[in-house]
Amino acid sequence: MGTVEVRPHGGTRCTRVREEQVRPLYAATLAALGPEPGTRLLHVGCGTGTALSLAAFTGADLAGIDSAADLLSHARERLPDADLRAAETIELPYDRGCFDQVMAFDAIQYAASPAVAVAELARVTRPGGVVAIGLWHNWSGREASAFLSAVRGRVPTPPTQGPPVHDLYRLREVMVEAGLDVFASAEVTHRNDFASLEAAWDSMTASPNVSLAIDVMGVEAAHEIFVANFATMQRADGSIQQEHLYQYALGRATS
Repeated sequence: MGTVEVRPHGGTRCTRVREEQVRPLYAATLAALGPEPGTRLLHVGCGTGTALSLAAFTGADLAGIDSAADLLSHARERLPDADLRAAETIELPYDRGCFDQVMAFDAIQYAASPAVAVAELARVTRPGGVVAIGLWHNWSGREASAFLSAVRGRVPTPPTQGPPVHDLYRLREVMVEAGLDVFASAEVTHRNDFASLEAAWDSMTASPNVSLAIDVMGVEAAHEIFVANFATMQRADGSIQQEHLYQYALGRATS
């Protein structure tokens, strides 16, 4: 087995890697939403604009918010006609009922107060409009589970108000608590083929949980745990296959 380069983590590069990984979830959710020309569509936590770039082909009127100025700079280059603003999920800079559709991916499960964040999504959606929330549920397989469990065990759990949103069951609960009429949900599976152990590590560091673990324990220590769990997955040509499971739910705004 060859050596694996330990690269710096975080920032725009990791975000773009992660957005490409989640592209199947974006595509499935947008297909379920079905925006049309003129649909007022907001992406909360838009990052570098990958999901909105997919939505742009529908002719929808696009808007997005993110708390990271560097990510928004990249999104503005890709989407010069979109209304992109710096803001926090729990305090959206819009009046009540501004949008026909609002979507968020992974923005809710890492919020300090998921219920407040979902309530904000509902607030800016017009009555009868739709809120779509997606989760990257997990990397399937015992090796990935063992790695994530190991790094999470080294990281203090951030305080949250109420149970964390880690699965579709809890997501639906939070959406109902926010006054949304949840009418659809689905799971999306996708297989990633990594050419090397290095490529799989690069992908893993795009996970917020892994990124936080690296901040706490250091990149070398996190990398050692990764290699201990993933090196045995390499096939004869050095490549690795990994299944991803995504989930999303749709809820109709009622007020």
